Amino acid sequence: MDCPYNLANNRQVRMLSDLTLVGCYNLSVMPEKQRNKVLLESAKSNLKHMAFFGLTEFQRKTQYLFEKTFNMNFISPFTQYNTTRASSVEINEEIQKRIEGLNFLDMELYSYAKDLFLQRYQFMRQKEHQEARRKRQEQRKFLKGRLLQTHFQSQGQGQSQNPNQNQSQNPNPNANQNLTQNLTQNLMQNLMQNLTQSLSQKENRESLKQNSGKEQNDNTSNGTNDYIGSVEKWR
Repeated sequence: MDCPYNLANNRQVRMLSDLTLVGCYNLSVMPEKQRNKVLLESAKSNLKHMAFFGLTEFQRKTQYLFEKTFNMNFISPFTQYNTTRASSVEINEEIQKRIEGLNFLDMELYSYAKDLFLQRYQFMRQKEHQEARRKRQEQRKFLKGRLLQTHFQSQGQGQSQNPNQNQSQNPNPNANQNLTQNLTQNLMQNLMQNLTQSLSQKENRESLKQNSGKEQNDNTSNGTNDYIGSVEKWR
């Protein structure tokens, strides 16, 4: 910390930024305040346009985003370690503030990265939820069509096998047709009501599960649009 040329300070910003914008390591090209601003904005821009990045404090979310972004699955889940070797080192508040002051660019970059990461995660979860809902709607339509097809086929087979019997038992064909339509309508209403209730319960369970595992985040439209553009550009 006593060395003014220590390259460990703000290393993450320096590694992610375009150093040619500030004359590489020539500190005489521009004032320090302007140099820091250019480096930070460059690092944020490069991070934003990456198709994927993760954070070590969110291992499971990092795995989820990687798998959804690249359509690949890991064999085993990531493990979250909340205790590290660094966390066991005790430093007083004064030294901690001094470290944060020397690495203020990295601190700001990390805050930006965390916000963008959680926006990407939330966007992908919502997209997955919408896709699951679309599949359930298609399944409902398919089942409804199959049920109608099966019912009318059975009605047609019954009438073709016993035409004389149907005529003798039902002198009024219009009444028989109306009765068949009413029975079909009631059957379809009951079936669709039961199916809708079942799917609604499933959606509620998924929503509760989704809400219970997510951290609070800022769902701004800019971060989501940046993510969509980045993924589409990568693909």
